Amino acid sequence: MSRTIDVLVAGSGLAGLMAALTAAQDGRSVRLVTDGMGSLAISGGCVDLLGYAGGRRLDDPWNGMDLLPPEHPYRLLGAGNIRTALDMLRQCTVEQGWPLHTAVSPQGAPCNALLPTIMGTLKPSYLLPAGLNPAALTRARRILVAGVRGLRDCRPALIVSQLRRYKDWADKDFVQILLPSPLGETHRGLSALDLARLVDKPQGRDWLIRALREQAGQCDAVLLPPVCGSRADASVWHELSQAVGCPLVEMLSIPPGVGGLRLRDALLGELRRHDFELVENARLIRAETSGKQCTALVALAAGQERRHRARAFVLATGGILGGGVELAPGKVRESVFGLDIPVPPDVTEWSEPEIFGSHVFSRLGVRVDGEMRPLDEAGQSRWENVFFAGRSLGGYDFATEKSGHGVAVATGWQAGRMAAAVAGKSGGPASGERI
Repeated sequence: MSRTIDVLVAGSGLAGLMAALTAAQDGRSVRLVTDGMGSLAISGGCVDLLGYAGGRRLDDPWNGMDLLPPEHPYRLLGAGNIRTALDMLRQCTVEQGWPLHTAVSPQGAPCNALLPTIMGTLKPSYLLPAGLNPAALTRARRILVAGVRGLRDCRPALIVSQLRRYKDWADKDFVQILLPSPLGETHRGLSALDLARLVDKPQGRDWLIRALREQAGQCDAVLLPPVCGSRADASVWHELSQAVGCPLVEMLSIPPGVGGLRLRDALLGELRRHDFELVENARLIRAETSGKQCTALVALAAGQERRHRARAFVLATGGILGGGVELAPGKVRESVFGLDIPVPPDVTEWSEPEIFGSHVFSRLGVRVDGEMRPLDEAGQSRWENVFFAGRSLGGYDFATEKSGHGVAVATGWQAGRMAAAVAGKSGGPASGERI
């Protein structure tokens, strides 16, 4: 830990990984410090750009950007920067064998796709891996809906009954099947991750092919949980689809997030091609600053404090659930620098009667400028070499907007490139130095 590196990133969710990768691709030495696996561990692995705005669902997320409030991260960045960030993510995943694609409208333009979940609901999303193929479901007239004995919270009958509520699904012919457990009679419930790890191996793929082949051959598509491998390797899905004889389409599932772990695997694989260090099981407890500069972040690891020195810092430590934002009676603050986060003065209630509506606490976070630097009460940047990204930011509600991973990608990219630029101006060697 005595090495002074160019860019220190705190947090290993999608925003932190994007910030680290952007800075590393700019030739900077990067260290990523994390206390856990970040939000990707509970994610479906697709990128929700903007599913809802102005009270309506969006087919084209780009048409909803102007409906967002001025303090929203998308408004601070602008559409051009958001597109560049998404393009970078797509290029990285292609190079790692896990390409992401968009759905296409009847006019041939990229658009949101409505993805089925294991609860039988539809979720709008923008960037998708190969196994989430809405076009195959649109074309299909007869769909095999598959669950697995022992797999928690995946019931084909529930999925079918819920999907039939949607106009575009009401006339489809559904066939339900409950596949035998590949592990036999077990004394615990299976998760999709258990099955995906089994399918990483040839014997696991053989089990899935044998279990599906007979009925899948009579259908136009198979809808199943995310079990087509646990790593960023699209060849597994292609192999299975070809062997079964019709397209396999994975549903979005409850945690553990198999799809998110695949995306994490791809991004870490790309990071390992650069000057990159990963420090795990380290909880950040404070920052050390001098004037307009941060000099180090201090983390607690194995019961000891470790000081991480860098020329620039990116904080992607999450929101309330992730620990990046802390709540106390009448007070909200950022957890590492101790930044006070103001609550709008007209707010008397922090929650709303509608559980799935927009709540004040969900929009609380660090206020930043367009370069992702934190601002003080007067609107001036607090530190020249500190940047925030992802759920640590205020001004947006990822749950009601369906914008979480889109904001993470865009703000992580912006924070990473700004941090890389600051580190480059410091005059130190890109590979770091020993002190």
